[in-house]
Order: sequence, then C-alpha cells, then structure tokens
Amino acid sequence: MHPFLFDGWVYGHHLKIPSFGVFLAIAFSTAYFLSLRNALRLGVPLRHIENLFLLIILASAIGARLFHVVFEDFSYYLAQPLKILAVWEGGFTFYGSFIASILTLIVYCRTYSVPVGLVFDLAGVSTALSLSIGRIGCFAAGCCWGKVCHFPWAVTFTHPEAFNSVAGVPVHPTQLYESLGAFLIFIWAQKKLLKPHVPGTVGLMILLSSSLVRFCVEWFRGDTYRGFIIPEWLSYSQLISLGLAASALLAFRWLKINQRSI
Repeated sequence: MHPFLFDGWVYGHHLKIPSFGVFLAIAFSTAYFLSLRNALRLGVPLRHIENLFLLIILASAIGARLFHVVFEDFSYYLAQPLKILAVWEGGFTFYGSFIASILTLIVYCRTYSVPVGLVFDLAGVSTALSLSIGRIGCFAAGCCWGKVCHFPWAVTFTHPEAFNSVAGVPVHPTQLYESLGAFLIFIWAQKKLLKPHVPGTVGLMILLSSSLVRFCVEWFRGDTYRGFIIPEWLSYSQLISLGLAASALLAFRWLKINQRSI
C-alpha cells in the first residue's frame, strides 16, 4: 500500500515518514485522550491516567519488540543481535505489548492503591480503539499480511518497500479484519463502560472478545515465519489467545460472584 506517507526531498534532505509510525502515534494519542475523558466520568484521578500512559507506552514498546524477537524470529536476531535495536525495520507483536501493559497496570495500581478493575476497564476500552487504528497502520505498511486469496476484497501490495514478501500477489487484508473487529468491540465496550457494571468485567469482556478475534484472524495470516506450536494449525499467537480467553472467563466468573456494580 503506502509504507511511507511522505517520501521526498525537503531543503536538500531526503525525508521519509513511515505510515506505521504515524498511525501508531495517532493510536496512542487517541487512547490517551479517551482515557482521560472516561476517567473524568468515572471519578478516577487524572494523575494516575497520565502516569500510567507514559509507563504503558514504554512497557508496550519493549514488550512488543521482545515478543517478536524471542518467539517469532529468534534465530535471525541470534545471528544478528544488533538488529534487535533496528526498530525502524518493523518487528512488533501486539500480544507482547498487551501482556507487558497489563503487568505494568497491575503493578502500578497495587503500588498506589488504585482500583485495578476500574482502571483495567478504562485501559481496555482505549486499547480496543488504539488497536483498530494501529492495524490500519499495519495495512499501510504491508506487515501482518494474509494468505493468498482471490475474493473480491483481496488486496495486492506493490510498493517495493512494503514490509512483506507477497508483492504482486492478492492476499487477505488481515490487518483490516482485526481493525474492524477491534472497532466493533470498542463501540460496545464504550457504551458498557458508562453504565453500572462490576469493575473489571468490561475489560475482561474486551480481553475475551479480542482474543477470539485474533484467534480467528490468525487462520488467514500469511506471515508464517512467526512460528507455530503445531505447524500450520496452531500458532504462538493462537495459543496465547486461548490462554487469555480462558483466563478472562475464569476472572469474569470470579468478579461476578464477589464484587458489586459501580
């Protein structure tokens, strides 16, 4: 598609602005302001949202990169360890970011006596929206591509610098599949968040539904180098999806039994 929003000369210097980076910035900014707005409505002190936002950005970036390095292309980075720092070449995985962000949120809330469930709800809603926006960036960059297909909605990447190995071949727009799924989850969750509910249940429902969406989208992903538990049948991401979905169901049941609505 368009891996660079701008690729040209400015005052004698060649300037390239990567699409993924721009959409990632938009996703984080949108998530931040949405979290502030929802925090005001639910009575959560804004200073905690501001502090958490900075910590989660750092944790999510590190987590996303490390997950990609360790689980998706370990042999490549083992042979070229300095490439781990070459983040401009791509190589981030959502689940690494997601897991690191959850751990950061829990540690912060426990440290400063902030309601974990309510902040988890806030973060979940913002994450769903930011994921939807971020996947559009993936689509523009050409990463996270799908398997070959010949449906009317198939897309063909032709840019020589697109982050994929399927140039000129029609494939599933898996980035847009997940973007649409995340956006629908966000629409539902935003409405549910502002109604009386058991703290934590909105975030857990987002976790459950997002995991199921990711599990299904994985069947159509064509970037098979990311690794499989069972070749061609169960990827690392699908295994994590199942684990997160099961955890969400168990936690959801516990919250329903032991907590009151806000």
